[in-house]
Amino acid sequence: MGNKPNRLGESLINEFCTYLIVGTKMSYDEKTVKQYKDDIWDYWEKTGFENLKEFNADKAKLYRRSIQGSMQTKHQKMNRVAEFFRWIFGKKVTKPDISEALKVLQLTNAEKGLLSKHKIREYPTLEEFNEIIDFPVNNDVDRRDKALLCFLLLSAGRVDAVRTLSLGALNPKTLDLVQDPTEGVHTKRNKYIIGTLFRFDEVYTDIIRDWLQFLTEIKHFKTTDPLFPKLVPSEKNSALYVLSNEFYSSQSKINEIVASRCIDKDIPAYSAHEFRHLAVDTAFRLARNGREIKAISQNVGHAYLTITLRQYANMQPQEYIQIIKGLTFKVDEQARVCDLTTEELIEIIHLRTQRLGRNGF
Repeated sequence: MGNKPNRLGESLINEFCTYLIVGTKMSYDEKTVKQYKDDIWDYWEKTGFENLKEFNADKAKLYRRSIQGSMQTKHQKMNRVAEFFRWIFGKKVTKPDISEALKVLQLTNAEKGLLSKHKIREYPTLEEFNEIIDFPVNNDVDRRDKALLCFLLLSAGRVDAVRTLSLGALNPKTLDLVQDPTEGVHTKRNKYIIGTLFRFDEVYTDIIRDWLQFLTEIKHFKTTDPLFPKLVPSEKNSALYVLSNEFYSSQSKINEIVASRCIDKDIPAYSAHEFRHLAVDTAFRLARNGREIKAISQNVGHAYLTITLRQYANMQPQEYIQIIKGLTFKVDEQARVCDLTTEELIEIIHLRTQRLGRNGF
């Protein structure tokens, strides 16, 4: 084909990326927009940098065959490219040639079946978490890492948000947390999130409170300084690293810290995001009703409960099978679900009847 990128195509791609940021209700973050841009450029390159407005089924097939990776990767890439062309053609997507090309970028029924057989996400157990944080605090780095691990669990925070949080984002008395994009916090889709830390164990909250006190009273950090600061070489000895007033510039270092602490305990090197899954799973196990489940969902920054239920706290087959086997559908056994005796129930009904009578009902 031998073509090269041209200004018209580049302009279309850049305009679409701008649309993703400011023209939709989703408010895509920078990372997601970059994924869209990379996939669209990949399509453009695979089809010889030809006119993007000449999109057709043959080009869609060529791109489809070129995609490497898992079925999930294939699905995501095709969806992003298809969304780009739906934006370009607008109402014209109903035209036979365009609609046919868009169908090429959809999974077949067989592929959808393979996609549904995805592996359930692995994340640490609370027992593993307790083992991971069981290390002596010999220096400032140990103190920070222990607090960071506890914070990742109790906040259920996304890694990019956690690395950009300032000290002032966390209230030391109430442990309420404000994730404000206008204050530099990198939340997903620039969402403003108000929440609080989960109270799974006082040991975890005490570690975080001690860390906050250490930063403010010993290190004299300001509210605008990072909650989990970057390490820099010591001025006295460049071989030693000390806490700075700088934020980490990427998620990778946070993941390295977590992985290192896992490996130290011969535990699989989980990523920091896995602690978010553990947090939701633990919270769901403690929830007693639908309202509490909804509160958990909003506390982790989800606008809809369906997102939490679909993406988090997914049980392993052996766990949900065991739960189902424990369910009973016999009427006489269902009656025993209530812990109250017959006499206690009669008394409650009697008192309720008296109250209603006094109120004139």
